[in-house]
Amino acid sequence: MNDHSQQPLQFKFHWLNDKGHPTSMMRKKGRFEGETITLEEAEIPVAAIVNSSVREKKFAIVAIAADEQEEYVTLLIQLPSKKLAESLKKEMDLARSALWAKQHQKELEEKGLGHTFRQEQCPRCTATLILSDMPQSPQLYCHFCDSLSTIDPNSDPIPQERDLRVCEECSMYTRPQKFTIFYFYFLLVIYGFSSSSTWRCPPCMRGEAWKMLFGNLLFVLGVPTAIWQLVRSYGGSSVGGPFKGLDTGNIKARKGDLAGALESYRNILENVPISAGVKYNLGMAVLAQGNLEKAAETFEIALQDCSNYVPAYSQLHHLLQQLGETEKLTELEQMWSSGTEQTESEPEEIQTDLDEQQ
Repeated sequence: MNDHSQQPLQFKFHWLNDKGHPTSMMRKKGRFEGETITLEEAEIPVAAIVNSSVREKKFAIVAIAADEQEEYVTLLIQLPSKKLAESLKKEMDLARSALWAKQHQKELEEKGLGHTFRQEQCPRCTATLILSDMPQSPQLYCHFCDSLSTIDPNSDPIPQERDLRVCEECSMYTRPQKFTIFYFYFLLVIYGFSSSSTWRCPPCMRGEAWKMLFGNLLFVLGVPTAIWQLVRSYGGSSVGGPFKGLDTGNIKARKGDLAGALESYRNILENVPISAGVKYNLGMAVLAQGNLEKAAETFEIALQDCSNYVPAYSQLHHLLQQLGETEKLTELEQMWSSGTEQTESEPEEIQTDLDEQQ
């Protein structure tokens, strides 16, 4: 872990309300000192932060509340630049992940189980990941930067893998992109526009892009933006390289075409045999058919590629509960117990909040 105590990261910020608007014109002072982030008068231990998310310049922090009346508290701030927001998040993730790992190792040593401690660093953001009770696997998932990386020394690096993650809209492993939703209106002497950003895979944007096009036809000015988003959603940002056909397979899976989805995924796995994300998508396709047993088996296969892959774990955990597989469920929970304290909490809620505020 980097020594943040010698050079505190100081910054200015605005508090944001629940609609994403600054609460005052005056910027406040903040600083990050390795184990504590100070926002105006509020001092927050980074070890108490359970989740953080960045959308452009906006930064959301979910922390364990000091007040016993609340379980969590969510803080929304806006920094001067996207670069600063991303840098602050990364530094905080490095610090809190290292603190969690150190504490976990200490707890194991106190129990005489220090030899079972295992950790890895994310190849992308270098956060520390606790893997003590999890079997070795060729891939590693980082819940801090939401990346899935192949770490098997016998496998060639896959550059396209860095951009793939689960789409917040359709919950499929793909390549989410930033899209702009823009509407212009003119009513007699009143005119204006609304603009927001959303992060989703291109197929998930297509319906919104068509809606935006027809909604802007009357006043014309919003049409160029709508057309550009349509172009991007129909191929401008599609997945390529060895993962070519991933979006096609996902579309077929969501339409219930299991055979078509299988063919697309099989072609990808011929080039990339180790891919927990693609096998997770296959599990989602089988699940959409209502075959719970087969879907659970497929998510188990995905976890063989990446033993700490949270999306596959979440689906498998839910399915085992539905199927009444108590023995398998207990085994799965025990395997994941050591890393639960550092698993990001409430990600969808704060991601949605930030998306709506763009």
